[in-house]
Amino acid sequence: MNIFLFGATGGTGTEILIKLLEQKHQVFVLARNPEALNIANDNLKIIKGSIYNPETYQNELSKCDLVISALGTGTSRKPTDIYSKGGQQVITVMQKANIKRLITLTAGAFDPTDPATRNFIVRYIVQPLFKNIYSDMQKWETILENSKDIDWTIIRPSRLLNGREKGKYRVQQNHCPKGGSKINRSDLADFVVKQISSDEYIHQKVAIA
Repeated sequence: MNIFLFGATGGTGTEILIKLLEQKHQVFVLARNPEALNIANDNLKIIKGSIYNPETYQNELSKCDLVISALGTGTSRKPTDIYSKGGQQVITVMQKANIKRLITLTAGAFDPTDPATRNFIVRYIVQPLFKNIYSDMQKWETILENSKDIDWTIIRPSRLLNGREKGKYRVQQNHCPKGGSKINRSDLADFVVKQISSDEYIHQKVAIA
């Protein structure tokens, strides 16, 4: 399968890329700095460009069967529109190419209706600290909810950790599984890649821990 992956140079994106290549998918990735991605594979094509400039990636994306977005802001907590404005650019290209399937990541900590966000640390430390990022994630989710011709799945991970894949995690619609607070990026990547061949969570938000 031909897959376009955004955010491949980030920690989670790299884990997703590794799994995609292990499964012999043809993967196209976008990178502002291709040298930052130290992975070489016959099934990998790296495109130099920016998500804000669709002309840099629209030709390659139009060849793909689905899109995965692991976009993020790295260590920056400054105001951003990478999810909303960048994501809208991706949707526009997908619509022009008649590509329906999109799997994207946001986060589990910004939804005020989730009981898991009602503890002191999340409400008074995490949410204020990442308010700019969470605000843009919310805009992105709203854009997707209004994009009826896109078969989207939103994955909301809990706190991300590095570490070897455990093969054990829980998923639940909308809200974090009870008692869940963290997930290894490698396990998150496993769940993301499994959604390629599944329609179980189309037009749904799924939390994972």
